[in-house]
Amino acid sequence: GDNNGPPARWCRSTRGNTDVRHDGLMRLIHGRMIGLDAGERDRFFAYAYLTTRNSRRLLSYGLPLLFLAGWMRDYVIMSGPDANLMLARRGLLVAALFLFAWLSHLRSIGAWRELAGVAYVCAYSTGIVMTTLAEPARLSLAHVAAMLMTIILLPHAFRPATTVGVILALALPLFLMMLLLASPPMLWLAYLLYSLVGVSIGLAQRRAYLDSALDLFQLRKRLLARLHVDSLTGALNREGWQVHAQRHVTRSLHDGSSLSLVYFDLDHFKTINDQQGHAVGDRILQAAAATMLAQCRPGELLARLGGEEFVTLLPGTDEAGAYYYAERIRQAIAALDGPIALTLSAGVGQHSHQATLDLTIVRADTAMLEAKRRGRNLVLRASHLGPVYATGTGRMPSPRPS
Repeated sequence: GDNNGPPARWCRSTRGNTDVRHDGLMRLIHGRMIGLDAGERDRFFAYAYLTTRNSRRLLSYGLPLLFLAGWMRDYVIMSGPDANLMLARRGLLVAALFLFAWLSHLRSIGAWRELAGVAYVCAYSTGIVMTTLAEPARLSLAHVAAMLMTIILLPHAFRPATTVGVILALALPLFLMMLLLASPPMLWLAYLLYSLVGVSIGLAQRRAYLDSALDLFQLRKRLLARLHVDSLTGALNREGWQVHAQRHVTRSLHDGSSLSLVYFDLDHFKTINDQQGHAVGDRILQAAAATMLAQCRPGELLARLGGEEFVTLLPGTDEAGAYYYAERIRQAIAALDGPIALTLSAGVGQHSHQATLDLTIVRADTAMLEAKRRGRNLVLRASHLGPVYATGTGRMPSPRPS
């Protein structure tokens, strides 16, 4: 009836406030990485793992040695069958710690290494419990050790789910121990307070590290982008082409998909530069590159290899598809408005998995040169020209028309 309006508005407002509080809490715990999309976050985690690989390895393999040193002392003090049994159990635990440490650094198992890391933490917490149960007088020190481990280990748990797993893996064995020992309420309260302090400090250190690592990650990304991008046209430069194109070649070889390449060269560009000046030439290069980039789909690469020469890599496209793509580019360039009529010549080549990328470039370049010899403003397929023999320099020995 008439009362439906205000409650609905109040519910929307409540949900909005709840979302804001949830986002604020997530940002407080996890820092600025919450603002990254899923793909960028995965790349950031990969970067964080790579940059902390040595310190994490030293930590994960070094911590079990603390148990070994303390347990050897216990073995000397104790005697009889109980000492041998205790040593055997603790030896198995140390072996499990080393196994989980090894698995947590094994990249080939993917997300399972996150689970191995949580299992490592759980095993370490179990080791603290075993040491305390063997000598209950140490009970007052167990919560201090657990707090210190929380502070040490939490900053190395990058993913949110792993962070929750590490906290639970550290806390649950210790609280189960207190149940077994029928600890008094005040000791429960002390353990809870120490746990909260350890988690709070560990999360604060984790967030500080993630924020600083994210700054470096984004700065590195911007620097690499500048290194790999031609500042005049926005296309990849030669170095960027070599890095990104080789990744596509490797992926194509792995999944057996098609991969084609188009080599473009603006016609009479040297004459335009000489007669109209380099400023006009730069604007023409920018307009041509913008036209080519507009025709590129996600995953396709455009690079300026030098001067007026551009090359496009088309994953998942055979030579026929690349030819039609090059034709669209040729027609779009010819249709550009401006005081100077602009055309280009292009050569198309499909990459063979038995050949190198350099040889495919030579084949497409040769087809482009033949297009120029046939009058320019033309696209030719390398497969229609017969075999091409690359020279030692990777270029055809005949002069290059402009």
